[in-house]
Amino acid sequence: MTKANNLMMNGSGSAAGGLYNKVKIMGEGTITDDFECTLFKTYGSIEASGNVKGGDIEIFGETQVKGNVQASNLKVYGTLSIGESATIENTKIRGSVDVAKKFTGDKVDLKGSIAVKGDLEAEEFISSGLFEVSGLLNADVIDVKLRFSTSQVQEMGGQTIRVQKKGAFLPFVKNEGFLEAKVIEGDDVFLENTTADIVRGKSVRIGAGCEIQLVEYYDEFKALSGSSVKEHRKIG
Repeated sequence: MTKANNLMMNGSGSAAGGLYNKVKIMGEGTITDDFECTLFKTYGSIEASGNVKGGDIEIFGETQVKGNVQASNLKVYGTLSIGESATIENTKIRGSVDVAKKFTGDKVDLKGSIAVKGDLEAEEFISSGLFEVSGLLNADVIDVKLRFSTSQVQEMGGQTIRVQKKGAFLPFVKNEGFLEAKVIEGDDVFLENTTADIVRGKSVRIGAGCEIQLVEYYDEFKALSGSSVKEHRKIG
């Protein structure tokens, strides 16, 4: 289906949903129903009352979508709030994203923050930011650099899981990043600055700053200097 004309909004105003080519909002605006476009770019404050489907979505201001969001590429430099679920192929977050239900995608590149009330599923989850996942964080590759504050996840699962502490950007800032989880399970697992009830994997290495209640492993287990593991056992 061929998309219609561009939608350009400067200042304040409202527009109907429908099919568009490019949607650009500068100022304050409302889109009153579902809409689909090739490019959705916002610099101001926008509220979309329905679902949003786009090829490329770029958020520089404050955007609230009350429905679902589906896109090939999402870049967030401001704030994005999603009232339902998100399905995004490639996501780059330098600002903040809040998802009320589930997030699904291919690659997540996080240097800002994301909060997901449901599960977050991706092929790659690369983070040096802050995340809170109320359900399962599941990805083939999970690579986390803990720079600040505490990230939280109920369960984390993947093939390769790397969680490492990373110093703050400023040398006089002593605050470190931490991860809190109930269960972490993967084939190859390396953790630092992590608190978890259960860690399970083929190869498990527990590094400095970790407090783990139970490690279950199939092939290899190492507790490195500065770590605390209450119990460990070989399984399988």
